Amino acid sequence: MALNNKAQTAMIGIMIGIFVFILAMIFIDPLSDVITETRAADQLDCSNSSISDGKKMTCLMVDLLLPYFIGVVIAVAGGYLGARILT
Repeated sequence: MALNNKAQTAMIGIMIGIFVFILAMIFIDPLSDVITETRAADQLDCSNSSISDGKKMTCLMVDLLLPYFIGVVIAVAGGYLGARILT
């Protein structure tokens, strides 16, 4: 059974969206390692309670990097899928 052009485009869009999502999930482990290294005692020293407010804010932003990364990837993959299916 052959698919028409719109169905083929939708299937390619779904495959690319899933590929982007899987690729992003693969990048989580190295990104987690970089975050752990950045928070270490010889870098930002985030576990120290007497650091400056600027360093505390930097530690907070470094901690939020991973959830933001996952959210952006899901949004991009979902937007690509939605654009391919709707057009």
